[in-house]
Amino acid sequence: MAQVYAQSENDRGITLPPVVVSAATYPQPLSSALPSVSVITREQISESGAQNITTLLQQIAGVQLTSNGGPGHTSTIYVRGFGSTDLGVLVLLDGVPLMPQDASGSAGYLENLTTDQIQRIEVIRGNVSAIYGAGAIGGVVIITTREGGKKPQASVSATAGSRNTATLSANASEQVGKTALHAGISRYTTQGIPSIYPAQSFFVRSNAADGYRNTTTNASIVQELVAGQSLGLRVFRSDGQYTYDNAVDAGENKQALEQLFSDNQLASIWVSHLSVSRQTTNNLNFGGYPSTSRTRIQQVLWRNVVQLGSGWTATGGVDLQHQSIDTTGSGSFPSKSRNANAEFAGLNGTVADNEIQLDVRLDRFDGYSGQNTGYLGYGRELGGGFKAIASYSTAFNVPPLGYLYYSAQPYWEANPNLKPEKAHSAEAGFQWAGGSTVLRATLFQTKMRDQWSYGTDSVTGATQFQNIASARTRGLELTGSGAWNGWAYDANLTLQQPVDLTQAGNPTLPRRARSLANVAINHAFGNVLVGTQVHYSGPRPDAAYDASFKRIPVTLGSYTTVDLTASGVVTPHWGWSARVQNLFDKKYQTAYSYNREPFGVFFGLAWQPLGS
Repeated sequence: MAQVYAQSENDRGITLPPVVVSAATYPQPLSSALPSVSVITREQISESGAQNITTLLQQIAGVQLTSNGGPGHTSTIYVRGFGSTDLGVLVLLDGVPLMPQDASGSAGYLENLTTDQIQRIEVIRGNVSAIYGAGAIGGVVIITTREGGKKPQASVSATAGSRNTATLSANASEQVGKTALHAGISRYTTQGIPSIYPAQSFFVRSNAADGYRNTTTNASIVQELVAGQSLGLRVFRSDGQYTYDNAVDAGENKQALEQLFSDNQLASIWVSHLSVSRQTTNNLNFGGYPSTSRTRIQQVLWRNVVQLGSGWTATGGVDLQHQSIDTTGSGSFPSKSRNANAEFAGLNGTVADNEIQLDVRLDRFDGYSGQNTGYLGYGRELGGGFKAIASYSTAFNVPPLGYLYYSAQPYWEANPNLKPEKAHSAEAGFQWAGGSTVLRATLFQTKMRDQWSYGTDSVTGATQFQNIASARTRGLELTGSGAWNGWAYDANLTLQQPVDLTQAGNPTLPRRARSLANVAINHAFGNVLVGTQVHYSGPRPDAAYDASFKRIPVTLGSYTTVDLTASGVVTPHWGWSARVQNLFDKKYQTAYSYNREPFGVFFGLAWQPLGS
């Protein structure tokens, strides 16, 4: 839903040069960031009309989403070819890892996060474990929730459309003296689509549509104690309920975050951020195989940024976590927990036309030896807005507790001896930046060893996770974004080779495309902004299974989808938006036997009595 505000034709659709925080953990222009980063702002979220985060993320370079059906159904994210069971993509919500400790292989249940309560998303592509820790092999998705600002604001929006889809959202912010308040609530419901294509699966119980509904609440309070010193509290809840055609029948995903934080200017050159958080993920499956799992991540995070002068900045801090899981029902195991503690430091600066970024981190997980990771980035200003960029980094990932202890005999066996995955990456590229335009070409390679894959227990014959695989992805990534004379554009192309190094012929990794492309264009006509988003994915290998569970290789065909968006202002307080999804009603799959959403039309209204 578009925000309601008045803009001129020359301003509408124009973005200032983006600022990113994730690349070095403090604000810097996108053109200065050495890691490959993309940003999705609140304004872009509103104008996209997207109702869930997965729709937004698939427009990012190198990002691939698979889904087992329509909205709210299981999704998997890959960045530069890594993700899925290797859990090579780290997802952070307000700095806290969404890291389910079950055996699902889910990167944070992204399908359960709707957009109305999200302020900003940053995506780092490539290995940054030295900055963010375990799991940041393919990349990191950093999600920031909405909070209050300096001016009072209030808005109410509603959307309705195809498949009985409806949303209702309300947000309000107020500044009372030195206290900033924010509260928001959103409701999303849809009839959905039949998740499973009956001709390709023997698990189907019915061919009825599989619905989804979600309620999200978000609130925060920030108190400025004195100049440069503030204390805050934020609370976030997301409750999603879905139905399925198979033996699961229905389920519920609940995510919650409580966070107490303090931002402090400790000296003229020293800024500190301290947070104490608890993140809970509850997954409930109903039907023929009822089960529950609850992951809890308790975290104390202390980050510091110190301006050293002469263009140099130092960063550092500690990340203390306690991870736990409780399960019931099918395949349950006794409650398990562990500590995960880390120290990290970084140094960023310039010497003449040379830019340097160095990050190091030491992570210690109970049951494993310390894991050291590093990132070394280098940039060279060539003049005329051109810059050469190169980096080398190392990464690791520790198996979730469910990979170690989940057992469902006689089919699945736990493996408490599973080791961490290890990876190293290299990048080289060129960038041109001028005004709001940033163009970048990057060659990248990541190689992983001790990768988790499905193996067979030598005693029981049951399937289990084992360190029996190695993988490599290498490729070329082209990105460009900017604005000119009322036009805004964002385009990217990824040509990659994500391959399994353990099999003869080095086949492409399952469900990974070797080519991905996106184009998004917006143009302002007075107070009306119109846009189109085009997404292309090349063919991908997958597998089918017959009634005896025999694996049959299949290929998912390439596809292109086109979406249209429009938004406008009727009065200073009223606005409208429209979105056409899958304009040409393309039939495609991102996972074999699972349908994707067909053509759809959605229309919305927004009322903003306060703010601009």
